[in-house]
Formats: sequence, structure tokens, C-alpha cells
Amino acid sequence: MTRAAVLHVSRMTGNRGIIMRQLAQICANKAEADRINVSFSISDTHVSVTFDPMDLPHHPQRRRPVAPIKGRCLGVDLNPNWIGIAAAANTEDPGAVDKTRLLEHAPVKLDMPKDASAELVRETLGAVCDRAISMARKHRCGTIVLERGLSKLRSSGRSRSLNRLLNYWARTVFVQMLQRRARLAGIDVLEVWAGYSSTIGNLAFDAPDACASATEIARRGIARLAGIKDVLPALEEGCVSRLWKNGKVPAELGSWQDVHRTIKAAKIGYRRPHPDVPLGARGSDVHGTELFCGHAVVRLGRRRRPGLLFRLTSARPDAAVRALAQCGRMPCWRVSTRKSE
Repeated sequence: MTRAAVLHVSRMTGNRGIIMRQLAQICANKAEADRINVSFSISDTHVSVTFDPMDLPHHPQRRRPVAPIKGRCLGVDLNPNWIGIAAAANTEDPGAVDKTRLLEHAPVKLDMPKDASAELVRETLGAVCDRAISMARKHRCGTIVLERGLSKLRSSGRSRSLNRLLNYWARTVFVQMLQRRARLAGIDVLEVWAGYSSTIGNLAFDAPDACASATEIARRGIARLAGIKDVLPALEEGCVSRLWKNGKVPAELGSWQDVHRTIKAAKIGYRRPHPDVPLGARGSDVHGTELFCGHAVVRLGRRRRPGLLFRLTSARPDAAVRALAQCGRMPCWRVSTRKSE
């Protein structure tokens, strides 16, 4: 039995309003009634609408596809309070880390409040997804690579006390959101085994911890697309030799598993630090400043939304001096680094 229901709801704005109006227009047109599948469910407080985003011809999150370059992938590493994004390229030997080039990286600090609502968490993670897709399009990466499994964390629900951290629930939301938005941009999402990716990434690539791991994850995606089954790279002495004083790797270290266990047992600090904003920095100092470990800071969106994205900047002493002078941290004179003619 089929019953017709008429709902009077408030006018929706933003992307949701655009999507709902498109769905209503398509469903109201009898000639196109069988064009897409839409299902509705009504509860006491919510109306749920299920559909395939690819069926909407004018989806607000749809992007024009770009022609991907072979041997390029974008890696994403998920951590409790940091997300690493890195674009990598390897056209010679996907199984070698020394043949892998880091094209661009950007660590994202979530920094969500303890009482963050589920809606705020989704909004922040959605902004991170957009940044990752934009970087993939910029470097013409046809695949975004994630770690498989996401590991088991203490919390698996929407606990308010852990909402500031990327728990299992938030990770699942992020992956689903990234897969949906990447499809609309013509980009594939691939999951690979990420064991020892943090150790290998920090030893092989000059990037903050999360981004170094993301670079190794991207390399594994390149290797998987090239048909290589063993995602672990070949152990190269040059990546590990700097940890020993004499520069010689012990002969018993025959695999990355041995290197990882040896580093952990010796308690050697190998993780590269993340850039961060100094305590007490004003809001005007945060946006666009190039003084935090060589990174410029960009907010993920609106001023009240948590989350900071750090972009690597080129070393320009004159610009750094001018920024210091504008912040009032030193006398306002200019120090030129140019050679006198």
C-alpha cells in the first residue's frame, strides 16, 4: 500500500538546500521519475533522504575531472589530533623510497573543543576533505590513498569527551565523506596496509610526522597501482644510517620490521615535529603568518570553525623580518639581505 505524505519543512540553505531542491524538481517531473532512485524515511524528529550523489547532474560538490598523471598519488594519514596530506610522485621504481618525490604536503591540526558537537566534527572533516581533493587536483593525482583498517581506538562512539580527537567514529565519517566527494571530482580512493608507514616516512622524507607517513602511504598506493604486491619498500641503508654515530647500519637489520623494533627498543626519537602556533598568538597573527617553523597558517574555513592548515613556505628573510615588524615584536626597520651592487 502506498500513502502520499505532504511535509511542511523550513527552507534549507547551503549545499543541503541546493540538493533537496534538485531532488524535488527531478521527482516532480513525471518524465524523469525513473531517472534516479530516492528513498525517504520519517521519524519523530528527522527526515532521512537517501540517494546516489552521482545521479544529480548539478551537485554543488561536483568538480570538473582533471587528467591524472601516471605515477602520482595523494596520501592521507589520520592521527588523533593531526591529519597529514601529501602528494607524491614516482615514475621510476615504486618500490624504492629514494625514487619517490614529495610534491607538496600540508599538516592539518584539528584542535576541536572538548564539547564539539557531531555537526561541528562533520563540518571540520568536510573542510579537510575539500583541501585534500584540491591538492590532488592541483598535482593531477588520480587516486587518494588511505590506510586500511584505521586501527582500534578506545572510543568507537560519538563521545563528547573525545570529540576533540579523531576517534574511530570520526575516522569512519571522514573516510565515507572523502569517498563520496572524491567520486564527484573523478578521483578514486584506495586503501592500503599502512604498517611501519610512520617509521619509514619519518626516516625517508623531510616533512612533519603525519605528512611523512602520508608520503609513504602515497608511495604504497603508487606501488599497488603498478601491480606490486609487496607494499613495503626495499630497505635502503641511506635512510637509516643517520641514526647510528658511525653511519653504518648493523648487519642484523635485514628488514624494516627489524629497524622499527630496534628504534623502539633504543627509544630513539625519529618523528619529525609538527609546526604549531605559539601560545598566546592573536587571531590576526595566525592567518597567513610565515613564522611557525617555515609554515604559513590557513584556517579551514570560518573564523569560529576549529582547524588550522599549515603550508610550507619558501625561505624569504626579508618577508620574515617585515612580518615580525608588523606584529610589533621588534623595531620597525627593514633588514635587507640583498648584496650591494
